Amino acid sequence: MSQPLPYAATTASRHRVRPSRVLRTIREGKVARVLKLNTADAKVAEIFAAAQPDALWVCMEHTSATWEQVENQIRAAKIYDVDTLLRVSRGSYSDYIRGYEIDAAGLIVPHVIDVDDARRVRDITKFAPLGKRAVDGGNNDAQFTRVGFLDYLETANRERFACYQIEDPEALPHLEAIAEMDGVDCLFFGPGDFSVATGIPGQIQHPDIKAVRKRVAELARKHGKIAATVTSRELIGEYIDMGYNLLSVGADVIALANYADEAMAAFDKF
Repeated sequence: MSQPLPYAATTASRHRVRPSRVLRTIREGKVARVLKLNTADAKVAEIFAAAQPDALWVCMEHTSATWEQVENQIRAAKIYDVDTLLRVSRGSYSDYIRGYEIDAAGLIVPHVIDVDDARRVRDITKFAPLGKRAVDGGNNDAQFTRVGFLDYLETANRERFACYQIEDPEALPHLEAIAEMDGVDCLFFGPGDFSVATGIPGQIQHPDIKAVRKRVAELARKHGKIAATVTSRELIGEYIDMGYNLLSVGADVIALANYADEAMAAFDKF
């Protein structure tokens, strides 16, 4: 006889996976607002979450953040009912699902380049029947076994999402096939890396970059997927008109660098 599942209940229970604020906002026809963190401090996460974005974007691709630091940032955001989007490292399946298990509402997966790559990401990040995600349930997202097992599988597929970053010209011929794939939640255009890869580094308003930005939004929305990218405050309206419904604007390091530079510049006249 098989061993019983180590959960409070194998079907329904009074505990639930936390609903995603980003998905709630988008399902209401609104635009999800995101603030990015390059620091790994939970207090900075709490300061930003108190401003009431829909999500904080934290990163393990380009920063030195540890899993414990990210877990504490997620806790700080949840105090204010704010989601966390975790940009993962491209590694083993554990590098993906661990983010969900510490209760990030969404993952950002960098440099998805073709249909096979997108299918591998989908299989890692979605439970069956959509994918092949490994299951534990003894972590933050399932309230440490308190969420019923079947509820956990169903609500995690519905209330957790992955953003597939389009950052390379090699992805363009596969863009529509990725967008129409079952289980793909979001296309996230990354203009910085795309500009470098196409020989126009930093020219993110170059006509070629603008054309790709528009194409990503069109195909995402055509197939009922989230369209995401980064923007400045001045271009929010333009990108919304283009079809983007998840926008990241600003970052903690920009705010801190500007504050420090302006404070020191105040001494220049003396």
